Order: sequence, then C-alpha cells, then structure tokens
Amino acid sequence: MTVVYIVLILCFIGLPVSFLAFGSDMQTQQNPLYPYRNSVFISDEFYGGTTTTGNIGSIGWSIGAGTATPSGGTANNPGFYRIDTTAVINTLARVFSQAGAINPINKTHSEITVVRLNTNDANTVVRIGDSDGFSVSPPTNGIYFEKLAADTNWFVVTRSAGVETRTDTGIAINTNFNTFTMSVTPTSVIFQLNNATVATHTTNIPSIAGGLNGWFITNTAAASKTLDIDYWQGIFTGLVR
Repeated sequence: MTVVYIVLILCFIGLPVSFLAFGSDMQTQQNPLYPYRNSVFISDEFYGGTTTTGNIGSIGWSIGAGTATPSGGTANNPGFYRIDTTAVINTLARVFSQAGAINPINKTHSEITVVRLNTNDANTVVRIGDSDGFSVSPPTNGIYFEKLAADTNWFVVTRSAGVETRTDTGIAINTNFNTFTMSVTPTSVIFQLNNATVATHTTNIPSIAGGLNGWFITNTAAASKTLDIDYWQGIFTGLVR
C-alpha cells in the first residue's frame, strides 16, 4: 500500500513515476571512467591520425623504419593502420608506444590487439607485444607473439636478457584479422589467440622497463611485407596514487 500512496503523490505533484528508484536511466547508467588511483585503461581504434611519430592513431604512437599509413577499414574492422616494410630488404618496420620505458614489462597488466598479416610467407618476420625495443631483431627483452621467416604457426615468447622461452601455439598463421591477448604478472604470462588460451609461461619473464606495446614486421627478401593494426587495448593495475 505504501508504494501505491507514493505513486499517487508523485502523480499529484506532477513528477513521473520513473522518478522512483526502479531503474531509471540516470540511476542505472554505468560510470564510464576507470578507478584512476590503481588503474589505467587505454585503447586505440586507429580511426585517424597521420603517418608521423606522435600522430599515429588516437594515442600518438611512434614509427621506426618502413611506413605506417591509415588504410580505411572493413565492415567489421572500421579503421586500421598498415605497416609496410617497403621493398628494401631487412627493413625493421615497426610501430610502438611513444611513452617509451614507462613501466617494468612484467608489471601486472593485460593487452588485446587485433591484427591482420597480409603477407604470410617464408620471407616475413612478425612480432606483436611488449619489448624494450624492436629496433633490433630479436629484442633483448620482451613478451610477444612471433612468426619467424620459416614458421607456419604462431609462437609465443618470453625473453629476458637474451634468453627466451618459446612455445608453438599450434595455430596456423593466416591472412585474417586475429585477436592476440596477453595477461601478464611478475611471475606468469597467459597468451590467448582468438580468445582461446594457447600457452602459459613462467620462465624468462623480463623485469626491465619497456613501453606499452609494439608491432614489428621485417622482410628477409627485397619485397614489401605488410601488417594491419585494427585495435589495441591495455589495462594496467596495481598503481598507488
């Protein structure tokens, strides 16, 4: 009866019944912000930007060698950048976080990226993930998905001070958009490919500082090799501020 009386009163004074705490839009809308004191949530759809360092995507990624060009999109992948080695042999084409060495690579975090390899052949090397620099091949330290020139499956790597643990995922490399996920703690890394777990590493996890993420492609023949970056997301936790 009490509820009935309240409804009648609201109608009498001219307020809508939705004013009650029965799930109005205002009361059920979720807060779009993250808990900044202990977390950082970042993402990039690569809808826009230019071709120069500091202007790639919405975050402002850096480029090293090769080219990175906004390349439109598809119906299901509405914006992406294309990394191109050009036809100069052994070009280490790469896009990486401009922030540089901001955190230990093994800081608790997770990353998701959607990528398409357009040239899947025996003259293409690819790395997708975290490192202390893709300006050398391979990097000294890193956590990443990898295709070496002769590989037909994706491999995953944890590499510390030049020593690595490398696992065959058993997943064949293709020329579709695929989703690569890494969940990192100081003692383990869970790798997922297209939302299925493909490996867990507990050895050679680097503690050196590194950037947010990087995409690397190089050509072992004098021919252009390309990689399309559609999406990236990073969630970093354990902050105190």
